This record gives sequence, C-alpha cells and structure tokens, in this order.
Amino acid sequence: MKIGLLIYPGCVVSGLFAFAELLEVANKRAGKPLFTTQWVGVDGKDVTITTGGKAPVMTMKVEGVLSSASLDALLIPGFWTNHPRHVERAIDAYQPLISALKKLPATTQVWGYCTAVCVMAASGRIDHQLATATWWLADFVQNNYPTVNWSFSQTYTCEGQNRTASGLNGYLPIAQALIDEQCGQDVLRDIIELMIIPKPEKSAQPFTQIKLMKLDDKLLRGIYIWVEKTPATELTISVLAKHLNQTERTLARKVKQATDLSLASFMRLIKLHQASEFLIYSRKPINLISDALGFSDDAAFRRTFKKVSTYTPSEYRQAFQR
Repeated sequence: MKIGLLIYPGCVVSGLFAFAELLEVANKRAGKPLFTTQWVGVDGKDVTITTGGKAPVMTMKVEGVLSSASLDALLIPGFWTNHPRHVERAIDAYQPLISALKKLPATTQVWGYCTAVCVMAASGRIDHQLATATWWLADFVQNNYPTVNWSFSQTYTCEGQNRTASGLNGYLPIAQALIDEQCGQDVLRDIIELMIIPKPEKSAQPFTQIKLMKLDDKLLRGIYIWVEKTPATELTISVLAKHLNQTERTLARKVKQATDLSLASFMRLIKLHQASEFLIYSRKPINLISDALGFSDDAAFRRTFKKVSTYTPSEYRQAFQR
C-alpha cells in the first residue's frame, strides 16, 4: 500500500514522522513490505517547516507531487492554529491544496486529523459521510460544512475512502486501525507493546478548546486563574473587570475578539472544565464536586454540565476517568 504523507506550509509535521515509523515497524513485524510512504507536496516545491512560530526549523524535501503521485492513500496532518478565526483564514490560503484534493481519483483514500479535517471538508471529500473533528472546531465546521455528518464525541471515524481523527495525535488511531486491518490484532498488539503506544480514547473530551485558548494569551490566562479560584455563584463580569483593572465593556470586547464567545460563556466553560478535571482525576462524589466549586445546587450543576458537554457528569466520568 503506497501512502502519501502530505507536507504543506504551516502543517504540524511531527505526526507524519511517527506515522511513518509505525508503518515501518509493522513491515518488520509482518516480515514483508506491506506499506510504503512518500513525502508529497501540492506543487513539488520543498516545504519550510516551523513549530508554530515564524522562525523556520527545517526544510522538508518533497518526493512527489500530489497530482501525479499514484497513491493508494493520502495522510493530511493538521496545521498550526488554536482559534476558528485562524482556520477560516487558513482555508482561504490553502485553496491550491483543496483544489488538488478535489482532483484526486475517487479510489484514493484520504485520511486527515485535527484541523486537516477542515481541509477535507472544504474539498467536498467527506460530504454526506461520518466525520469527526476536535471539539473547539465544532461550531466552525457545522456552520461551514453542514453536509458532513459530524460526530464530535468520536475520536476516529472511517467511512468509504475517508478516515478522520481529532487532535494533533490523530495520526495514532488512523495508524492503529490501518495496521489492525492489514496485519491483524497480533501484530498491532506487539507494536503497541514494543513502542509503548497508549490506548487511544474512543470518545473526545469536549473541553479541549479551553486548554488551547489560554496558551498564548495573557488576558485569557488571567481570567482562567481568577475563575478557577472563584465560586461559581460569585462569577460576575463586574468583579472580574475590577480584578483585571478593565472596564466591563473593554473586557467583554477583548474576550469576544479572542474567543468568539461572550465573557459569561467563557467563564462558564472554564468553571465546567474545572469540574471535568475533578470528574476525571478524582473519585469525589458529584454533589461534593458541585459544592466545592461553588455551584448553587447539584441539580443546576448537572443541567449545565449536560447542556455544554452533551454528557451527564456520571457519563463523563465513566468515559474519561483515569
């Protein structure tokens, strides 16, 4: 099976290396070359790789052009971003890639993970098919690609010639499913043990967006810290604005600009993410978690958690507890 590893400006290339290494180990364990990989690009030009910043880290040499590579399958990695607004700009910039995907033979399998799923959706490759994406992209992809059958609670999907996975480590469930299909469970189990590969989650955690948002924004980190320290019933915009020495209007405008969320919604998500961490990492009863985080009552907490995450607190704990 000949698999193209797509490299393009702005992509996160690390998963492609790991994917290629997993397939090479599978070849060795199976005792025959079941998989071959090739680095391909849209136009045949070498691609400068960064690690999310502007400074180049290395230049990747392209071995083939996507339009003429004669591939059985193509793996598309995600690109660097942590906000839907950046995704929209990236989709505009990646129109040559999207056009190339549209022209691929129908028999070519296309696999994508993380933000690459947006590129697949823009190309029409997953119209009317089951697909997944990371939770923080849910509103963006549903609004922009409503013909896709989105399932955000799943971390991996396979339908027809397409595979999708959520998260920057989405290459892993794709690789494991592929090795299982082509080599069998015994080979896959040996590879998992040899390379100490974690068992992938089958369900996606719905609060990933909050973790991403605070990475590179000082204001959002400040809000995050304050909300975690403040009981849920005391979360008010006026008190937060005074704490941060900002006017309420200015603070709300900055949060809306950075997150596309109202300030009240952003604070609520932070508090519910805090609750989700308790559900995952502790055995504390749900009513005591609600009380510890300062919710008005247990029933209100359960209703709000269900509305935002689609899971009841008990279902969430059962799905994700460590």
